Amino acid sequence: MKNLRRKRFRLFSGFSRKSLSEIIVYSLVSLIFLAFAFSYVYILFFVAVNGLKSHNEAVMHPWGLPQEYHFSNYTSLFTQLVVYEGTSYEANFLKMLFNSLYFSIIGSLLNMMFTAMAAYVTCKYKFKGSGIFYPMALLIMTIPIYGSGGALYKLYFRLGMINSYGQIFLSWGGFNLQYLYFYAAFSNLSTAYAEAASIDGAGDYTIYFRIMFPQVFNVFGALFILAWVADWNNYSSVLVYLPKIPTLAGGIYLFQAETQATVRQHILYAAYFLVSIPPLLLFAFFNKTFTTNISLGGVKE
Repeated sequence: MKNLRRKRFRLFSGFSRKSLSEIIVYSLVSLIFLAFAFSYVYILFFVAVNGLKSHNEAVMHPWGLPQEYHFSNYTSLFTQLVVYEGTSYEANFLKMLFNSLYFSIIGSLLNMMFTAMAAYVTCKYKFKGSGIFYPMALLIMTIPIYGSGGALYKLYFRLGMINSYGQIFLSWGGFNLQYLYFYAAFSNLSTAYAEAASIDGAGDYTIYFRIMFPQVFNVFGALFILAWVADWNNYSSVLVYLPKIPTLAGGIYLFQAETQATVRQHILYAAYFLVSIPPLLLFAFFNKTFTTNISLGGVKE
């Protein structure tokens, strides 16, 4: 009871220290965020409920509750959610799930690892031309994807990486937005630990992996999760570079196009809901990674 009273006192004392205009602004902002949150929850509820209906009911009465709940829809989609059916590269739900996990987890991990290494080297090591990489990263970000897409496709085609699981090794990081975050993180780290380890005989790799990288691991974790969610939901790149190796996002897009004249709309809604669960669970378990402050280093210079 004492703790509850203290929390209430802190809540109301916080409001009492704010002016009337600040309270109005905070209240309006809170209402806007609440409206956004409600819209997302409603979309999830909408697809989950329609996934429990029959096809006719999902098409004719999408806004109401199901007259009869078909929980079997969520199990039958493992066999009914199939793309390129009858061809040599037919893919069902489980195969597309494997493709999604393979490309999103390994691809994001390689991207973040090598991007962090590039940022560390260009930030902490001074050599001829080391100062050009940061402005080059800013320049690359200004180039629209439509301007580089054709050249990237030609490169993948020349390397034989179209419709190839080996394309994952082209996910190595570069001078992108994540590079700017890592560069800023490393630039705020003290070199005292690295210099002390170097005096004790530690090599460059030991200094990076055991001293410097652990200090930016929170940054790495946050960027990795964001990259994973982006790759998990990405369907456009899959349709261009991996049309015969569909992930869940790309496969559902293809399934939607193929089922417009069939009676499997309820399966599509069930798939929408299942695919949204992993990102929700990831955010639920790692939300503090996004909302808390990140500590950069342990020495003040």
